[in-house]
Amino acid sequence: MTKINVVFDFDGSLATSFVGGLMFRGYTDELEVKKASHRFQSEQTSLRQYQEEVFNLSTESPAEMSTRAADGASLRPLSSEVCNQVWESGGTVAVASAGLDFYIQPVLDKANLSRIKVNSGKITSDTSKLPPFRYDYPSWNDSCEDDWVTCKCKVINDLKPSGEVVFVGDGTGADVCAATNAADKVFATGRLLSYCNENGIAVEEFGDNFEPVLSYVTSKTTANGAQ
Repeated sequence: MTKINVVFDFDGSLATSFVGGLMFRGYTDELEVKKASHRFQSEQTSLRQYQEEVFNLSTESPAEMSTRAADGASLRPLSSEVCNQVWESGGTVAVASAGLDFYIQPVLDKANLSRIKVNSGKITSDTSKLPPFRYDYPSWNDSCEDDWVTCKCKVINDLKPSGEVVFVGDGTGADVCAATNAADKVFATGRLLSYCNENGIAVEEFGDNFEPVLSYVTSKTTANGAQ
């Protein structure tokens, strides 16, 4: 069988919603969030700085938000099937996210997908305490052109020696960089799909489920489909 690896963006891609937003909306001062958002949109602050600002406004601890994430978030249909097909071929499944581990990992755990390797920002302070939080960015690479929390290109490039790497995403910024500069195959929706189509980047669309991704991975890894 051909070995293939899949790297998922999390919010809006592997997860069906923007889970990070669900964590702070309704649990922060809305006016202060709007101010932080304006600073980010006007490029006064980076994505990392914006994220820290809004989570430091939270009225909940990371532990409380983790519970809400597990209870309220869902993964895109056929996620498990894609992952199992990759693992059966000896490949790796990873998440490369600009988000934070305390809300990503519980969602994966609940879906019995704890084997997925998570590359994201981390909160290192006591998870039972309220903000301000301490943050760490082990998946960041200072060679990146912007402050995107996680270098998705590095996550992809680290997997390339072991086989083809598929990237699945929906956004701009780090997703665009990964699709343009690193991935062997791209599946996209939303803003990333539009960007790829407008800029001549080879891409396949996914919708409400991962059927196109599963079909591709299966065709590359089964005995009949392997090249």
